[in-house]
Amino acid sequence: MSEPGYRRSVALSISAAAVCALGACGEGTPRDAGTDVSFGEAAGAAADPAMAAAAARARDAIGAYVEAVNAMDLDSAGAFYSESPDFQWIEDGEVSYRSAQASRESLAGLGAMASSLELALSDLSVTGLSADIALATCHFEQTVHIEEGGTSFAFSGAMTIVLRRENGRWFFVSGHTSSARPRADGAAAEEPGERP
Repeated sequence: MSEPGYRRSVALSISAAAVCALGACGEGTPRDAGTDVSFGEAAGAAADPAMAAAAARARDAIGAYVEAVNAMDLDSAGAFYSESPDFQWIEDGEVSYRSAQASRESLAGLGAMASSLELALSDLSVTGLSADIALATCHFEQTVHIEEGGTSFAFSGAMTIVLRRENGRWFFVSGHTSSARPRADGAAAEEPGERP
């Protein structure tokens, strides 16, 4: 698989999650050492207890997804994708996956070629939209170490995830990632949410 193919597979891992053009918790929020996800206050916590609870449970699901990816437990990571016919994952302006199965196959392919994965999310913001639906936004950084030759590559960008509670468990129903791009004047890569 070519490097762009690796990137597409990894972006799904982030998806996350997976895996994050996702809004702002603000800079300097503390990180959870176990998941390498920076946690801020749950959006709407004071306004509506049901939506605050939805945001908290969705945040837990994202943390568990990141842990699974970093542990190379890609079967567990793939279990976070909803079997709903509504499932889709968009990467850099294109629908890359239209089913949980296609996403899982991509993860399996990535696992077959990578010796380790490092996924970190920052500025994670999770908002409960109802008792059963939440929206997450964040910045992601993904490093993929390839077994052959000990090479690796990394990329970063923004991610958005829509999560829905189905049969008591939170799943990723839709996601979007966009890669950080160099600025037109050749300056350093622009971070998501940055204004010129």
